[in-house]
Amino acid sequence: MPWNLTFDPAFPVPAIAGLGAVLAVLVVLAYKRAEGRAGWIRRTLLATIRLTALLGLLLVLLRPMRAEPVQAQGAKPVFAIVTDNSASMRTPDAAGEPRYRAVANALTNSKEALLTGLASRYDVRFFTFAKEAREVSLDKILDPAEPQGTATDLNEALIQSTGSIASHPVAGMLLISDGRDNAGGNLEQAAIHLKGTRTPVWTVPVGSDTQTKDLFVTARLSQNFLFVKQPASLKVSLSQSGYSGFYAKVNLYREDEYVGAQQVMLKGNAVSVDFPVQEDAKGVFRYAVRVDPLPDEADTGNNSRTVFARVVDEKSRVLLVEAKPYWDSKFLLRALQKDPNLEVTSVFQLTPDKAFAIAEKPGSDPATKATVTQGVHLPASKDELYRYDCLIFGKDIDTLLSSEQLALLRAYLIDRGGSIVFSRGRAYEQDNAVLSSLEPVEWSDETLRHARIELTPEGLDSPLFAFGRPLAPDLILRELPDLVSITKVESEKSLSVILARVAQQEEGSEALGAQVAAISYQRFGRGKVMSIGTAGLWRWAFMPPALAEYDDIYQRFWSQMIRWLIFESDFLPGQEISFRTSQYAYNVGERVLFSVRTQFVDQQDYSPEVTVKAPDGSTSQIALSPDDEAPGTYSAHYQPEKEGEFEATLRSTVGEPREASERFTVYADSIESRFVAANPDALQRISHTTGGDTLTLDQLSEVPQLVEAFERAARKEQKPTDAWDTMEVFSALIGLLALEWLARRRTGLV
Repeated sequence: MPWNLTFDPAFPVPAIAGLGAVLAVLVVLAYKRAEGRAGWIRRTLLATIRLTALLGLLLVLLRPMRAEPVQAQGAKPVFAIVTDNSASMRTPDAAGEPRYRAVANALTNSKEALLTGLASRYDVRFFTFAKEAREVSLDKILDPAEPQGTATDLNEALIQSTGSIASHPVAGMLLISDGRDNAGGNLEQAAIHLKGTRTPVWTVPVGSDTQTKDLFVTARLSQNFLFVKQPASLKVSLSQSGYSGFYAKVNLYREDEYVGAQQVMLKGNAVSVDFPVQEDAKGVFRYAVRVDPLPDEADTGNNSRTVFARVVDEKSRVLLVEAKPYWDSKFLLRALQKDPNLEVTSVFQLTPDKAFAIAEKPGSDPATKATVTQGVHLPASKDELYRYDCLIFGKDIDTLLSSEQLALLRAYLIDRGGSIVFSRGRAYEQDNAVLSSLEPVEWSDETLRHARIELTPEGLDSPLFAFGRPLAPDLILRELPDLVSITKVESEKSLSVILARVAQQEEGSEALGAQVAAISYQRFGRGKVMSIGTAGLWRWAFMPPALAEYDDIYQRFWSQMIRWLIFESDFLPGQEISFRTSQYAYNVGERVLFSVRTQFVDQQDYSPEVTVKAPDGSTSQIALSPDDEAPGTYSAHYQPEKEGEFEATLRSTVGEPREASERFTVYADSIESRFVAANPDALQRISHTTGGDTLTLDQLSEVPQLVEAFERAARKEQKPTDAWDTMEVFSALIGLLALEWLARRRTGLV
């Protein structure tokens, strides 16, 4: 290894050179005088040895120095070893064994050279990743369980694994993966970030980059609920590998009756085709999409998809009230008015004595649909208020409501079974006991700025976040813009269900402490109350060009929320028992939530049970658990492990109906398990950008030397260190002098 030596002589260089010249002359003269006692060859060899030793001593006097990186005081720099734990690592194409097992074997075989070599200079940390990275023990790396991750997010692997150790100096990272990045993160930006922090990444691609020929189908309706005679669309997406330029025939069936077909040319990773759908009566209807098999297709079992459409027969009436209009108010009203199945009335208070309302006329021409009225008031009677299915409150609404109107709100929830949404945190002063009693949380006066939200397990099950994308909703939320602010909460009430919390803050942002509830709800009587603690949801409606594919997220979020609040709250006429699944389509391994609500049923005599029939005809009994804090409410979870169409049947001992059924479909939609070819190019770009290198599993033992070489070359803070003050130099000089003395003695010159 070259050292780039410099010199810092102990004495002036001319003095050292002069001394060297004098000593050299004396050595030559001394052996000249011994001409009669030894031959010229022996004298020349002895003189050369002494002159070499003399040269070494002169070099020591010149004090050679080399530049060494300044080591951080305290803890050692961290080196991260990050391995892929996504499902594609199960692919058996790494020398005949699964990729994850080949990685474990290679790490075990190079353990001594790799881990011991790194541990002498660095604090070695271990991480695994799929959708996100997490720190693990060495045992989990060397003896891993079979990977189950449903997506690969290389961006998160780079950012999270280094972010979790950001308080320590980071020497670098070893990233071992097949490179299948299907989460949509900005990989180049993450690599540039690591380059800026002088964190090199050495990448190790694993697996074959040969792809099998396959096509698989996904399908979704344009919205979760349809209305009678409402035009809607069924969007079918065809993802393929190996069939670019081929034509596929897409067939549509309704309740097993053929409807029609479309031909579509396959290109790129995926193409879409839309089928118009419309129903003339309410109910739940089954649509099936089937694509004719293609030549040599690896798996034709994924060429079909079933979708259930729930159709209702009446429009919903919504009242939006704002006493302090803001951007959120404008975008929310616009989103509600775009929904053809909502009749929206909005009341805006501009000043204490000035208000106006915008009311829609059902069935009117769009050009004259809305009317503006000055000097309006909120509903002051039960009949006026009960017209609305959902109330949405903004800020300072307590300035608009009388004590009589506040009392009506409780009756609206308890008796009418209506729904209320507090859309921007606390909408009233703290001393308003009536409004605060309705909400699922107690608000604080503090807010968090520029925060993000993440879904809880209940949120992942909720149809509010069914955005109609193959990508999981929690991954989509990570892509969306930050929110302007989120109001903190003092406490969560006992009946509250938290759907989303504030995501853990990044370093340098406001301290978060305990996780903060951001979106929550609770049942109140026969109705529901939803609290949204955020300001800035309007940013989801104003996407930058890079996120244009998510332009409909804001509209879907509000439309699905209102439908869920309204249509999941009411019992059908004559019903005493309501049975629901949280949605009609699930991925394999995703939890299905069954919920049962009762009214006018003696709970002591009520003993419900649910039977789930799988696609192969097998059945499972699911136990329902009562909610002690919400009498008459029962729930259960079921986790399907197979693809296909399921049917769940509720049987009750008392009440009506005695039997109710819900159908749902389960598919393995994960691209992670469909397209598994390795992508070494992505890993090469990471290593090239950050200053590392691309290695093979056989080269793992070389990593300690590569890291040390990078550190020497890249570290800016350096200090000069004596290059002569080593045991090797000292031993060489003593050895030369001792050799010359022994040779002189054997010759008789001593």
